[in-house]
Formats: sequence, C-alpha cells, structure tokens
Amino acid sequence: MFSKKKNKNSKVFSANKMLLTANSSFSIQESFKTLRTNVTFSLPGKKNRCIGIVSANRGEGKSTVAVNLAISLAQIDKKVVIIDCDMRIPTVASKLGMENRPGLSDYLADEEGYKHLPVIRNDKFNIDVIPAGTIPPDPTKLIESPQMSELIEALKNVYDYIIVDFPPICVVSDAAILSSVIDGYLIVTLHASTETSQLDETIRQLRFANANVLGFLYNSKPSSRKSYKKNSKYYYYYEYR
Repeated sequence: MFSKKKNKNSKVFSANKMLLTANSSFSIQESFKTLRTNVTFSLPGKKNRCIGIVSANRGEGKSTVAVNLAISLAQIDKKVVIIDCDMRIPTVASKLGMENRPGLSDYLADEEGYKHLPVIRNDKFNIDVIPAGTIPPDPTKLIESPQMSELIEALKNVYDYIIVDFPPICVVSDAAILSSVIDGYLIVTLHASTETSQLDETIRQLRFANANVLGFLYNSKPSSRKSYKKNSKYYYYYEYR
C-alpha cells in the first residue's frame, strides 16, 4: 500500500530558517518541547495519535507549525508522518525541499496508474512525508472519499503520530470532514492578525463536526525583551479542553 522514496533534493533545508533544528533559538526549541508535551498529555491512553493542524485563514503559520511539531516528535524517537491535506495551496513539501508530486491527491484519485501512496523519507529530520500531490479540480471530494479515512486508519497501524496539515477552516471545510478519524485538532492563531470572529467561526465548525479541539497555538508574539531581535518567533500553547 505504501511506497517509500528517498528525498533527493536537500538544497532547501538550510534555506528555510523557520524549520526546527539544533541551531534554532532556545525560545523556539523550548516552545516546541512544551507543545509536544501538551499534545502527548492531551490524548492519554492513545498509542497512535492523529493530530490535525488548522487555522482560520492563510498566512498564520499553520504549515510551519505542523512541520515543526512533526520534527519535534521525531526528536524523541517517535515514528512520525506528516500529510499535506491542503491540496489547493500545498506548502509542506516545499518547506522541506521535496517534490510535491506524486502525492496524496494522485493516490486518492488513482490517476495515471498510481497504486501506492508516495511516502517520502526525510532523513534530515527523521520523518516521513506524504506530499499533497497534483492539484485536483475538487480537493474536497477526495477528502470526503472513504479512501481518505481508510488511509488514516491504516497509517495509525504504522506510525506513533500522524500530523495532518489542513487548509484554513474559514476558507474550506476540509478539516472538519475528517473529524471522525482525527484524534485532536490544534488551532493556530497569528498575533495581530486572527480576528475574534474568524476564530469563533473556526471553533463553531469544529464543534459542529463533534471534533476534539486540543488547544490553541498563539503564534509570533513580539518580544518585549531588548536582548531579542525583531524577527524572534514565539509559540505559546493554551489548553482548550
């Protein structure tokens, strides 16, 4: 069912400074350690966890958070796969310096003879990646297909953590469609950007789908300390339940 491929393109690794590495600032490393701990304890008793990462709008750091959470979990020897479910404007593969296709959409649509899910191994960060694939005419139809839910259930038999990067909820409802197979959702908000009404709508849609909201991640709050530079990033996790 799954076909493993090696990532041949590594030139983007050093270019994207937002990715979590040993050289990341102390504040970023500690923030993702805290996030990782909170995620772990928010789903007690579950051996294989599927976490959906959502936001109200685009540009709020959702995909970067999804990738870095996957990396952080791999740092404690968890077997992790990240799925790019944003088949309209995918970014996960590009952030990691990988090809975006073939990928999830090609597998779900079963076009051009793709019989195996392209799972790409990223040796740099010790994670597996399922890119979004060829941009389809109707991504929601693919998300709604029985094959998508079956895929996630199958991946739970292989991985400790499945991180799913969804498109923004106030744009499309793809994230809520899979609430029955997602163990919990993290909502990413951006400092001085996410409006209260948009956040309310995000929560409303997830609640309507009986989704399990684990918490909020407040992204990019400026530091008041003079010792930090302008571009310092902070990630704060607030438990919601």
